[in-house]
Amino acid sequence: MEIISQFSGGVAHDFNNILNIIVANLDILEMKCKDQPEVLNRIQSAQNAVLRGAEVNKKLLNFSRKQSLHPEIINPNLFIADFLEKSKNIFSENVQLVFNPGSQEVFCKVDQTEFANCIMNLLQNANEASGGKILIETDTIVLNSKNKSLGLKEGNYFLLRVADNGKGIDLSIADRIFEPFFTTKQKGKNPGLGLPMVFGFVKRSGGRIGFESHLDVGSDFYIYIPIEDLKSDSHFINLESSKKTIFYFSNEGEFSSRTSYLFQGLGYRVLCFKDLNVLESNLSKIQSETILVSQTWQEDFFRWKEIVMKAQGSGLKVKFFYFSSSVDLENSTSIPWPISRKSLENHFGIL
Repeated sequence: MEIISQFSGGVAHDFNNILNIIVANLDILEMKCKDQPEVLNRIQSAQNAVLRGAEVNKKLLNFSRKQSLHPEIINPNLFIADFLEKSKNIFSENVQLVFNPGSQEVFCKVDQTEFANCIMNLLQNANEASGGKILIETDTIVLNSKNKSLGLKEGNYFLLRVADNGKGIDLSIADRIFEPFFTTKQKGKNPGLGLPMVFGFVKRSGGRIGFESHLDVGSDFYIYIPIEDLKSDSHFINLESSKKTIFYFSNEGEFSSRTSYLFQGLGYRVLCFKDLNVLESNLSKIQSETILVSQTWQEDFFRWKEIVMKAQGSGLKVKFFYFSSSVDLENSTSIPWPISRKSLENHFGIL
């Protein structure tokens, strides 16, 4: 992505010079053709095309981090709430929009225009793919030395999440969705710069964007932005909390980390497993009432079912939950996608 970013910046710079020459010549022609309405119409049509080209170029520069930002300190939750109130008309009538803001009052330093464009692009993608529901959720988290996989410095971060229960992203194109001009839409329908613009804005704001997606289940985009200033009474999720235990299986690294934060925020001690066989071998360590949670898709389902049946037969005090929309398991509770903080509170409670 870094190489693509540098290349895009070089192309955008050259393209900008070309556009400037075109604009200058069109302006001269416009002055000399004031008495020729038909010619003026053609000149104005060309000027409008140049403006559209300049807008595309601006997005390329944003992606390559060569477009100037004008950051200001804002309350992101209030900003998002205000944005959603003013942008209701962008959503399809059959789409339910749910906004669950975090309870902490925090502040981030971002360019307000670009932050609004970031939210708009994520929502437009979710709206086009949606199966009827779009979830916008925010939270505040602490990243420490144990979270190096996210590629961010230790500190406090604002987490913005946009999820839908739509058609999902095919695994074969997942590595390309942040590339400039890459699009799955028909030619001429979309320039393919929405997500690259989001990527560029987030990176230049000192943050990170990630996503998880499953075909016919939905997509989940999440953005981490550094917190600029804190209220003295702000309370963040403590990654070291240890009360009741949750055995949590997920082979999705970033999704697993984010969901772990939510569980820990509810007061649970979370043990994460990427391999169901390893999870099963640790069942003997259960000494009190424990919760087993699995992010179970079809390829893992039958193995998860075996573990559930074995644990039930051994007399262990275990409750079973799984995240899926395509399978059902007796004596195990399914939590539908997209997974929200409130849905976890409803199923697990706050300790």
